[in-house]
Amino acid sequence: MGLPFEVNYEYKGFSFYYGKKGKISVLKSIGKANFLSAMIGLMKVPFRKYDLIISDFEPITLWGAMLAGVKRVGIGNMYSVTSEKYPIVQGNSVTKFFATVMCPARNKIAMHFQKFDDFVYYPVIRNEIRSAVPADKNFTLVYLNSFTDQELLDRFTQPTFDNNKFVIYSKTSERHYTVGNCEVKPLDNLTFTQDITNCSGVITAGGFQTISEALYLGKKLFVIPIKKQSEQIGNTKILAGMGVKTSLELEAHEIKTWLENPNTIQIKFEDDLEKIVAAILNAPHTPRRQRKAA
Repeated sequence: MGLPFEVNYEYKGFSFYYGKKGKISVLKSIGKANFLSAMIGLMKVPFRKYDLIISDFEPITLWGAMLAGVKRVGIGNMYSVTSEKYPIVQGNSVTKFFATVMCPARNKIAMHFQKFDDFVYYPVIRNEIRSAVPADKNFTLVYLNSFTDQELLDRFTQPTFDNNKFVIYSKTSERHYTVGNCEVKPLDNLTFTQDITNCSGVITAGGFQTISEALYLGKKLFVIPIKKQSEQIGNTKILAGMGVKTSLELEAHEIKTWLENPNTIQIKFEDDLEKIVAAILNAPHTPRRQRKAA
C-alpha cells in the first residue's frame, strides 16, 4: 500500500523475522539486517537541513539526528519500557537497550493502555475506528503474523471449532481464500477496519495498535505475545492485570474456553493527539552551536 506523499529517502535497516510457533528467529533477523544500507543512510541523508526529526522507533533517523545535533523526538509504545514504573519482565534489558542505544531519543513520547508516567499517553485511535459503529457478526478476527498461515489453519480448523468462524489476516498471502471454517485474507487496511468493527472477538499478538483498537471497540481479546519479545510480554502483563485473557501458547482448549466466555472490556481512550503534538513541538533542545558556546 502506497503512501499519500513523496518519499525522499528510502533505506533498509533492521527488522524482526520469525521462525516457527510464534518465535523470533535471532539468527534470521541478524542475517537479514542490512547494515550497509543503514550506514549509507546515515551518511547520505542531509539531517542538518531539518529543524525537527520525529521517529517511530527507527535507528537511522534517530542516530542521524543525534550526530547532526538536530532536535529529535522518539514516539511509540516501545519507549514506555524506559519508565521506572514499567512492569519487570524477562528481557526488559534487551528492550531498554533498543530504546536507549539503538533508537536514542532525548525526548520520548510513549503510548500505552494506562498512563503510568508523565511521558506516557493513551494510544492514538484512527478516526475510522472512533467513528465506527461496532457490531457482532459472529466471527473471530485472527491477526498473528508470527505464525504461518498453515500453523493457524491447522489450529483453527480442528473439529472443536466446527461451529466457530475465523477470519485470518495473512502476512504472506496475496489472495483471499477459504479453508473449512477459516477465511484467509491478505493484509488490507479497509477490510481489516471493517472486520475488527464487526467481529465478536480478536486473537492477536502482544503488539499495540490492534489491541488498542479492539479495546476501544469493546471487542473481547485473546493475546499471545511473541516469545522472547519483551515489549510484547510487558504489554501482555499489563493487559492481564486489566482482565484481558492472555496466554503464552496458541492452545485449542484455551481458545475454546475463551470463545464461550462473554466477558469483554471496553476502554474509550480519550483523544490525546493534541497533547502529543504539543509535547513534540515543545520538546526541549539546545542547538549544537549554543552547546559549544556554553
